[in-house]
Amino acid sequence: MGFYSIVDNRAWNSLMIVTEEFKKYSTIMKRENNRIDLDAKEHGILSMYTSYKVMNKWMGRVYHLKWNCVIEDRKPDSDHSIQLRYGGNLFGKREPQFQSKTNVALSKLLNQDKELMEICTTIDFEKLELKYSKKDNTWNIEFWPNYGDFIWILIPPVRYFRKPNSEEITKTIRFIQKMSSLIKKGEFL
Repeated sequence: MGFYSIVDNRAWNSLMIVTEEFKKYSTIMKRENNRIDLDAKEHGILSMYTSYKVMNKWMGRVYHLKWNCVIEDRKPDSDHSIQLRYGGNLFGKREPQFQSKTNVALSKLLNQDKELMEICTTIDFEKLELKYSKKDNTWNIEFWPNYGDFIWILIPPVRYFRKPNSEEITKTIRFIQKMSSLIKKGEFL
């Protein structure tokens, strides 16, 4: 049992608290070390789960909350990757935009959806990436929202954690549903 195991346990408790905030919209199916699976069938996708990406810092650790969703799609004929980037100036409004070198059509479809763009602006994702695997015929969507991170620093002693508010919870679920419907709608891809 190492020094960080105590911190890891506190982070694990934070992950459970964050994920349980979504019980209204999806049933928790399985809890493993650093991963909580939710019922994805309720949203018409293959799987979805929350976990932490652990990053070691000098005298501390940051546990970034990440969501993973897997959506079946047999239309694309090769692997693809799409990322969300934010543009705009440093002190002004940030404008989200999906970008891809391999799937311009789906990027355009995502960028044209006003509700999706409004969700991306509100949640302010630290990371949002879609990867398509032709071998598995699935899109894997990984996103890091601006809530749920657990931060622990030894000196000065700091422990920080923020639960999502009700708007962030409903927009996260709506984001997952919207991505699923847009990917399934993209029949020309």
